[in-house]
Amino acid sequence: MQDSNSSDVIAFEAGRQQRFVQQLPKIELHAHLNGSIRRSTLRELAAAKNVDPSNAFILTRWPKTLSEAFDVFRVIHSCVTTLADVERLAFELGQDLEEDGVVYAEIRTTPRVMDVASHTDESHDTIEDVGESGLDRYVQAVLGGFSRYSNSTEARGWNKTILRLLLSIDRAKHDTTHALAIVNLAHRYRHQGVLGIDLSGDPTKGNFLDLLPALHHARSLGLKITLHAGEVQDRDDEMTSMLNFHPDRMGHCCFVSPSNLERLQASGIPIELCLTSNLLSNSVTQLKEHHFRSHYNHVESTHEAPKGKTGSTICCISTDDSGVFGSPLSNEYHLVMENFTLSERQTFHLAHRTLQATFLNPSTTASAQKQVAEKDKTDWQSIHAAFRQFYDSWEWQ
Repeated sequence: MQDSNSSDVIAFEAGRQQRFVQQLPKIELHAHLNGSIRRSTLRELAAAKNVDPSNAFILTRWPKTLSEAFDVFRVIHSCVTTLADVERLAFELGQDLEEDGVVYAEIRTTPRVMDVASHTDESHDTIEDVGESGLDRYVQAVLGGFSRYSNSTEARGWNKTILRLLLSIDRAKHDTTHALAIVNLAHRYRHQGVLGIDLSGDPTKGNFLDLLPALHHARSLGLKITLHAGEVQDRDDEMTSMLNFHPDRMGHCCFVSPSNLERLQASGIPIELCLTSNLLSNSVTQLKEHHFRSHYNHVESTHEAPKGKTGSTICCISTDDSGVFGSPLSNEYHLVMENFTLSERQTFHLAHRTLQATFLNPSTTASAQKQVAEKDKTDWQSIHAAFRQFYDSWEWQ
């Protein structure tokens, strides 16, 4: 029988860990805008758009398979139908990230053409008949939400979250022409907060090789690239092609053959890992078996600037879809500590190393990019300062 003293110790340790992961400066590198919607906002929009409440999945249960997760996104898309909705989601996400102690986030979203404020769903997933200007308005709505958040005076956390945007190519819906349009769209907003391109969408559909021309074009324009990879089994040829392309980051990487795992670990490509998402979509059967264990190798960094390449994979703990899966980034770090017995210092270094994988580039010096480079440099220093302040103030044991 557990005595009261031991119970008090357990409660104290649990409370301390909760405070630690909450106050720890965190960097979010794999979060989809729509999938990060607040449940309260989804309920409100569902009622306003006359969407069957029973379809608002998160009122009843969590998705249990990857297929169900994509069904969820279709429900969300039926509720988020206007630019006003998109701007609201971007604004609220900034608030939620700040409250969770996230100091920097790269949010990804697939541009759609939609009405400004009508409740009639006029959204499209292609650029046909409406031109690229409609997609421009979508990007402007997201950046507008980010700006409204950044300029708001209400404080929900210690620091304002620094926000950047990635534009997503949907492999299930976009052909080469559409993918190239999104790449060019990202380039147009490169100096306004868009840093790069994400390849995502239903991994059982589409062909990665068909989209390679667009990805090579993105690289030639100086855009950073992250790929959803290894989400389903029996796609090792595709993983081989993705590794040959050598993106700047890869997401998930749940199913990788031994030979490609060796290549991945030798490549130095950072990996975005989303534990709760992988568990609830059945990509892993239990968290202790998560492939974080295969990639993580504790590397000490100081609270000063992170060191250069160390030969170990940078593991970027992320949420994927905090609204869909109900797990903020602080909880993802809690799960890592609990399931892989990481100490507070190890967890700090894990979070700090993620800064090396961001798409911020503080060394850019081209005159045409001077202003944005200065802002990136300032933001980079601000993120460092948050880690340094935490490191110096936390009562390490």
